[in-house]
Amino acid sequence: MKKLNEQEMADVLQNVKDGVLALTDGTRPYCIPFGYVYIKDAVYLSMFPSGRKWDYFQKIRDVCYTVFCWNDDRTEWSSVVIDGEMEQVTDIETIEAVVKANIVKVGLDPVKYLEKRMDYYKKSMDNPKALKIFKINTRDMNGRRMHTMLGE
Repeated sequence: MKKLNEQEMADVLQNVKDGVLALTDGTRPYCIPFGYVYIKDAVYLSMFPSGRKWDYFQKIRDVCYTVFCWNDDRTEWSSVVIDGEMEQVTDIETIEAVVKANIVKVGLDPVKYLEKRMDYYKKSMDNPKALKIFKINTRDMNGRRMHTMLGE
């Protein structure tokens, strides 16, 4: 197993589309698949403030986020695990950067969709039930790559 350096971890985070967000209420863990964007060494998530994930987040803001991928012939896997504290983003410039990155990541045209999405966020900033942007403030990040024994 090989430990990934910072650039290798950044490459994985830039190329993988989804990960798993792990939360706890102090007693029970809860893991949920989550799309994300990686901007300036930080992971950003979009989520509605409802459900079990929201209840857990309200109790304990410490989270773990994991991404995982295989190479093309499935002879090697890579993963990055981020431990940190999740916080809501309220800065409109950061929200715009995250929204734009999400639009690009899913293959949409930013010219066509960015203004519409930003109107939503600007109008719903004070709406407690509206979609929100969150940042994971990284406390610790580690990555690994391992060759598998498939086909050998």
